[in-house]
Amino acid sequence: MTSIRLYITLIFILTGLLLSPAIVVAQNKPVSIQSNGNPLKLKTPSKESLARSYYYRGNYEKAAQLYGELYNKEKRYSYYTYYFNSLIYLKKYKEAEKLSKKQIRISSQNVRYSIDLAYVYSLEGVDKKSDRIINKLIDNLPNNRNLIINTANILLSKGFSDAALKVYEKARKYNLGNYRYNMEIATAYRYTGNYGKMFDALIAQLDENPNDLKRVENNIQNLLVMDVDNNLSKTFKEKILTKAQADPENMQYAELLMWYSLQTKDFSLALRQAKSIDRRYRGQEEAVYKVAEIAFSNDNYKIASEGFEYLIKKKEDNPYYIESYDGYFSSKIKLAENNPDSKTDQWAELDKIGSRAIEKLGVNRNTANIVKNLADIKAFKLNQSAQAINLLNKAIDIPMKPESKAVLKMELADILAFTGKFWDASLLYSQVEHDLGNNPLGYEAKFRNARIFYYKGEFEWAKTRLDILKGATSKFIANDALELSLFIKDMLEEDTLGFTLRLFAAADQYIFQHKPDSALIFLSKIEDNTINTTGSEFKLYKEASVYEQEKKFQIADSLYTALYTQFPESIKADNALFYSAEISRKYFSDIKKASSLYLKLMKDYPESIFSTQSRTLYRKLNEKKQ
Repeated sequence: MTSIRLYITLIFILTGLLLSPAIVVAQNKPVSIQSNGNPLKLKTPSKESLARSYYYRGNYEKAAQLYGELYNKEKRYSYYTYYFNSLIYLKKYKEAEKLSKKQIRISSQNVRYSIDLAYVYSLEGVDKKSDRIINKLIDNLPNNRNLIINTANILLSKGFSDAALKVYEKARKYNLGNYRYNMEIATAYRYTGNYGKMFDALIAQLDENPNDLKRVENNIQNLLVMDVDNNLSKTFKEKILTKAQADPENMQYAELLMWYSLQTKDFSLALRQAKSIDRRYRGQEEAVYKVAEIAFSNDNYKIASEGFEYLIKKKEDNPYYIESYDGYFSSKIKLAENNPDSKTDQWAELDKIGSRAIEKLGVNRNTANIVKNLADIKAFKLNQSAQAINLLNKAIDIPMKPESKAVLKMELADILAFTGKFWDASLLYSQVEHDLGNNPLGYEAKFRNARIFYYKGEFEWAKTRLDILKGATSKFIANDALELSLFIKDMLEEDTLGFTLRLFAAADQYIFQHKPDSALIFLSKIEDNTINTTGSEFKLYKEASVYEQEKKFQIADSLYTALYTQFPESIKADNALFYSAEISRKYFSDIKKASSLYLKLMKDYPESIFSTQSRTLYRKLNEKKQ
């Protein structure tokens, strides 16, 4: 039987060989690949590609040998350059000297080769010869802008920064090329490390060409990116401040100083400059609005509110009047939210600001955000839900963009849920879901709707809707949906009747409705020995949330700390870390602790939705230390 199998195997092998003309086996000969009976020749690397490979791998000995052979055969510029550089790397200066002299004889008009020769002499320590060549080039500069810039750039590339500056100085003195060379001079000073002179050259460019403001800004911005120790920034600030103070009528100085202030996030100085520009030149409201907007986006709500207020006081005389009212109101609200000492009377004052805005501007599509913020204050801060609902209903009836109307409907739904009208709220959320579909607002509405079903004990239905949201485009919504879905799943696996989960849901509902005492009562009914690990984590987290809502920050912080130290693997550990850091930063002014917590979150939970925000806040805190 074995012999038969062996025989069959041999037949298959022989047949395969006969039917495969591409493979020819010969004893003691290499296998060759054939096509249509003709051998295919493997392409060998060219001498040029081989030389380049040696060069970039740092094997300059072999690179020099090959490029020398290529250059001797054909005096191509690229061969010369690689050959010359290889010789320099190998410190074969005599050979490099001969090569550059040979190339000068071939192309005497190209200054590059003369500068190469001067460079070799400088490396050999023969400075007199090097200087003689360079001085001759400077003495015989052509009256051509491009050739002058080319000469200076080649000098800079070889380290002759001072010589490059002399080229530009002579070119300016004799107006060669009919050009001032300010930007190029700035680059040359940058190579020398003389940043004061560099900024002088850039400002000179602005003096002579006021329309080059954007070009000057771009150059300075590129420099500030590399400003590790902040010295460049300080030098430039001194320069432009001196210029702006000496010539307050110069629009370009004022704009450049404002731009610089925004780059360094000195919003106070930026706003002063923007106001000054508007007062001096009239009709420059855009500058003030831009500063206020950027300050707001950087969480500097104080400066933002001042900027917006300035524009409001100009009344209808400026094109940003309505937007400024919205920005001012939003800034004031943010200031109150970030102030742990905010009380009812402060919210009442904000209510007056919002109401005054609506009286002046009316309820329309342009004031939709003011309406939304005002309704939020009335319902959630002043217990005036009926007034808030009436205001929102009035605004919703006005034709406006679907997204703007959706925001108002979401606010109305939140207020209805806050007052206990959960199914009315669910109907509104469903409308937004239907109208906006895959829009982030549509996803947010779907999540809030699922949360209502959770509050009311419809856990399976809530989970089904939450699972759909796991792929939401918004990372925050997807994360919240995933967390709540997993929480429901874990709790039901432990308690299939859902008794403990109902206590959690009731507590969450009361947290949402700002009823802390009721929330804590339901959380206290959850016995530690009757819940699993997930339940223990969430109980701690929810208790911390209640105390934070009540501004009892010491208790809240201790609970958050207990959560991320006792349950570091918890799905809520990164949340607890972040909120603990925020309490330390905002309310305890403990910058050191906040900074360490942000850093811990970044290191231990890099995939957290709070990671990016923590990185930003960490940098800000450490910038302040410096």
